[in-house]
Amino acid sequence: MPNKIVLENELFYCIHIADTEEIKQQLRHFTVKKKTGNGLVNYLQNYALVDEENGEMRTYLVKDTDSHEIVGYFSLKAGMVSVNEKRTLFRREFDCVPGIELANFAVNNSYKEAHKEFDGLGKIIFVYFILAIVKKVSMQIGVKTLFIFALPHSSLINYYKSLHFQRLSAVEEKSIHRRIKPRYDQRCIFMCQSVM
Repeated sequence: MPNKIVLENELFYCIHIADTEEIKQQLRHFTVKKKTGNGLVNYLQNYALVDEENGEMRTYLVKDTDSHEIVGYFSLKAGMVSVNEKRTLFRREFDCVPGIELANFAVNNSYKEAHKEFDGLGKIIFVYFILAIVKKVSMQIGVKTLFIFALPHSSLINYYKSLHFQRLSAVEEKSIHRRIKPRYDQRCIFMCQSVM
């Protein structure tokens, strides 16, 4: 049995992806419901362990306490949000707000289909595991915000709003996208929430 990190509830537990030996076999069974989420499957199966070794991102698997099936996964990395941009004659200035980026977040559709008795798996993962890690980190270092770059689908944007993420005003969003939007997230929408 893999080493469990402290984060767990009665039904699920969360482990760091690097803490388990048989992980590659299990990752092959991870699926998503919509084709727009195939990038999340690709990341988990082909890049998560590489990013772990490089120290670029930390990926966690949420697993079923009884069957040890993968319920979902998420990746976190340190980041910053720039606000209060001011332009002078020769330069731009802005303030930096320390944050954590929720870079990947997906529920395993294979698990969901096999366990229809569980409803709201994404919210369970978010509340019991993602927020728990973010709050624990914020006790050790300065963290003011949790942010994501969400795919621009209204159903997904509304889902993140239900988890208390907010969009910025159109002017702020355009400004922040100009400064910190990652190359791989060109079409995505910046959303954030306070962790204080």
